[in-house]
Parts: sequence; structure tokens; C-alpha cells
Amino acid sequence: MKIFENFSLKNFNTFGLDHKCKIFIEIEYPEEIYSINKKFKVSESKFLVLGEGSNILITKDFDGFVLHPQFKKIIQTREDKNNIYFEVEAGVNWDEFVRFSLSKNLGGIENLISIPGLVGAAPIQNIGAYGQEIKDVIELINFFDFSDNVFKTYLNQKCKFEYRNSIFKQELKNKILITSIELKLHKNPKPNIDYTDVKNELRKMEIENPTIQQVSEIISKIREIKLPSPKEIGNAGSFFKNPILDIKKLETIRKNFGEVPFFKLNETSVKIPAAWLIEKIGYKGKSKGNVGTYHKQPLVLINLGNATGEEILNFANEIKDKVFSVFNIELETEVNIL
Repeated sequence: MKIFENFSLKNFNTFGLDHKCKIFIEIEYPEEIYSINKKFKVSESKFLVLGEGSNILITKDFDGFVLHPQFKKIIQTREDKNNIYFEVEAGVNWDEFVRFSLSKNLGGIENLISIPGLVGAAPIQNIGAYGQEIKDVIELINFFDFSDNVFKTYLNQKCKFEYRNSIFKQELKNKILITSIELKLHKNPKPNIDYTDVKNELRKMEIENPTIQQVSEIISKIREIKLPSPKEIGNAGSFFKNPILDIKKLETIRKNFGEVPFFKLNETSVKIPAAWLIEKIGYKGKSKGNVGTYHKQPLVLINLGNATGEEILNFANEIKDKVFSVFNIELETEVNIL
């Protein structure tokens, strides 16, 4: 392990905000967590597990411990007629693992390509995109519980996965460190092309029976067009969740605003784009001081150069208030606020 004091987190959050933490600990092996907990009494202190910081808004200095997992093994654990199972450690880059699975023609996560962050963070908010969610391929999750000072394993059903949510974001928030997850990938993948953008691109390319590699490449290009690279513009991707509404609420909005894009979840509920709501209130490409929304995708809040975390949070709250006043819909943040 490596230990740093009064450490800047600027390179560990994709907004590029220069806040510091009291102590920063790089963990090279899961077994080191025992001694870290014993030495620093982490369970009795404030601590934060931080990977690449692609889903966090840091608004102030953190007077506690930041734990940064570095373990990066990928191990094939078993195989059956239809699937291959991998244990993937927390420090593995998520996008690199997606591309690894594509190289082996294994399906189940191909639509989750180009999502930034590490594997350990992926199940916490149940990452999803273009009709796929990580919960659909997770078999189990291994983690260290600081309260009990012990490693534990939860099967999928115990993780309470929901849309951008899990037990790790609720009851176990700030109590555990995920060390690895086991994923079930399919040997005979069937591409998921339910989203309109994907269908349109396939039609343009005159592809009727796409491979998962073709679908994945299309999604990667769509994301590249819609979303700015954090290396060029500070951002944390989608700042808000897409709200889920019942059909009656959708019809009310339609009466006032005409056609509304939506994705049907079941007979009684739909998911509508938060980006559409934000654009309708006039905040697409809008800026205020050092913060704004991305001109191609208003769901993305951007650091225009010298924004503070507090500035970004205030701008986000301004958007939430405006959406609520116009649509009576309360936007929820997808990004974690520190």
C-alpha cells in the first residue's frame, strides 16, 4: 500500500476539482484492507472509496480517508454450455473489460461500452445504457465490510438492484469496499438494439443482423458524439437520472408539450429523458459563471475551466427547481455528491 497525506483529488475526479483529502491510500492487494482497517480504524472514521471519480461531485475538502483500489485481476472462474463466468477485481477499468469480452465474442455488456470508471464502482449504481444493466449479468459481489472487519459475498438477489441503485448505494453506503464481482457472459450473444438511435444507425449502414461488435461500435460512436471527454472538458457524464413516470403523468405532459420521447418499461410506467426536460426549460448549452450544460447533451454538466464543486451543485439545483416548477417532476442526481 501507499499512503499520502493532505492529498489533492484533482486527478481522481473527472470534473477536475482541486479538493484535498486528509489521507489517501492506494491499496495494491485486497488482503491489505485488514491492516488498513486495524491501523487507521477506518470503520470508526470518515472514509471514501474512490476509483476514477467519474460519478462524483466533490464540493469541499474531505476530512477523512480516501481508499483507492489498485487490484486488477481478471479470472475465468467457470464455464457451462451457454456461459463463461469471470471474477473481475475492483481496479479493472470497466471499458477495458467490455472490450475484453467483445474480443472473445461474449455478450451481455456490449451496450455498456465507453462508460468511464472502474469495475468496483459499476454495481453500486447499477450502471446501464441502451437497454442493458450490469445487474443482468452479475452473479455475486465480494466486498470488505469495515464494520465487521470481514470479507463478505452477496449473491445478485441480495444486492437490491434497481434503476441506478443498489444496497451499496443505500444501506451499505460508506461502510464497505467492493473487491471484485463475478459476471456471467453469454457464448451465443443476441444483440440488444431496442433503442431508436441504434436502430437508425443500423438502418443507415444497411445492417439487418448485426453482431455485438457492430452494435457496440455504434454505441461507442454515439456516446462520443453526445458526451464530452473528461480529458477535454470536466464532467461526470449524465448528472441526473431519467425520471420514471406512470402513463397518466406522461399523457398530461403530452397535452401541454406535444410529443414526448419515452421508453416503455411496462404497462403502467415509462422512462423519459431528463435531457428532454432540461432542453425544454431552455438550459441546453446554457452557462452560468464557470459551469454550464453541454451543448450537445444537456444532461451533462460541465466545468468551463475554473468551477468549484459548490458552483456546479448550485447550477444543478437551479435546473432541478426549474424542471419541477414547469413539469412537476423532481429530478434525481445520478452523480454522488460529496
